[in-house]
Amino acid sequence: MILKNARIFSEGLVHKGAILIDNGIIKKVVFNPNEKDLEELTKKNSNQIELDCKNRLILPGIIDIHSHLRDMGQSEKETFLTGTKAAAFSGITTVFNMPNTKPPAITSDQVEKWIEKAKNNIFIDVGFIAGVPKGINYKEIIKIIELGVIGFKIYPLHSINGVDWMDSLNIQKILTISSKLQIPVFIHADWPLSENEKEKIYQDFMLEKYPFLKFHNELYPADREAEYVNFILENYYKIITDNQLEPKDYPIVHFCHISCINSYTLIQKSLNNYNNLKITFEITPHHLLLSNELKLDNPNHGKVLPPLRDPEHHMFLFDELKKGHVKLIGTDHAPHTLGEKKEEFDAPSGFPGFETYPLLLLDKVSKYELPLENFVAVSSQNPANLFNLTSKGHIREGYDADLLIVDKVPEYEIDPQNFKTKAKFTPYEKYTSNIQIWKVFLRGIEINSENSTPTGKIIKRML
Repeated sequence: MILKNARIFSEGLVHKGAILIDNGIIKKVVFNPNEKDLEELTKKNSNQIELDCKNRLILPGIIDIHSHLRDMGQSEKETFLTGTKAAAFSGITTVFNMPNTKPPAITSDQVEKWIEKAKNNIFIDVGFIAGVPKGINYKEIIKIIELGVIGFKIYPLHSINGVDWMDSLNIQKILTISSKLQIPVFIHADWPLSENEKEKIYQDFMLEKYPFLKFHNELYPADREAEYVNFILENYYKIITDNQLEPKDYPIVHFCHISCINSYTLIQKSLNNYNNLKITFEITPHHLLLSNELKLDNPNHGKVLPPLRDPEHHMFLFDELKKGHVKLIGTDHAPHTLGEKKEEFDAPSGFPGFETYPLLLLDKVSKYELPLENFVAVSSQNPANLFNLTSKGHIREGYDADLLIVDKVPEYEIDPQNFKTKAKFTPYEKYTSNIQIWKVFLRGIEINSENSTPTGKIIKRML
């Protein structure tokens, strides 16, 4: 197949050009081709398919390192089919899937069933992040790693394995395992309030009736996220010092959905002050674009963990993205049913994120509020480089033909009724975009068509 008459983003620049794809691989990229160049591509085009892109922009397929595809005991919220179809129609060609499933993915048997459930039911490539086994069982961790998981996730707020992640000894144990096996640990950073503190906040809310999203933010305050980040960093340094580790043996830590100035600053200060730390972090689109001043018909449509923060946090984080200081974005796509979201206080946290992420951030690019090269870096290049997805994230010869073709169109309102996910709601009510996802390819196969069939693969971490 040849994609011609395109604008191609490659190595930080946009060039007019054409791409030859053969057997799912980018075989040739030609910039500013002349007639002879196109003739040569045509000779090598084994299936004779040519697609005129009519000057549309081709980007690398998006890699989303944080999603909840549900299924198993939560298929009413989402299935592998519906979740990955939503991603495919959004230009997302690879996702990492989180383990707070029902039952939780904390044993090798359960992880194996989870992965088997996905096979032949995914429109895009999926990597799996497991939970830590009960008791931080080393033999079970080895068995899970042998299944090819990307890493392990820990939840201090609602532990899925009974392990107390506020205990330094447990953190040091999992970091030691990370060091020894060189396996990433994904961390939801939050130090919970006491029940008495929560009760006081609830009473104040009932008396003052201030906005619900601000109440939710009070229950999970920004300073407690920063406190947990600092707790992890202190234990990280201790492991390095106590064991006199060489940089190649440092634990691998990834902080999920960093949402506030203090957490961000703590991590960046560590990375600036110490060389070779194996620490990364992501920021979600909603923590870049939204605040708890958001007005929604149903405030629970904006209820998420970490909560939407006060405006200064998202403005600071978006400014850091503009400057090129943010390395990774993860949607934290977390679908729930509309019925669950109607519960006043008991509604679960989370909302769908696949189908708004590219539309809203590329809209910022089109309005010159965000450099295109920064978007491509955080959405494709950096996740591929940092998580060793060696054939993805770039438009280069020899790489997978995972591609997103976008067009600029008249501005329109985002309508969740058009979503492919089962979760037909969004905190981006009445938000608009002028970006259209035209074509999406996974290894050269178009996947954003109603006639598409699941051709995604399980991504397995190489041991």
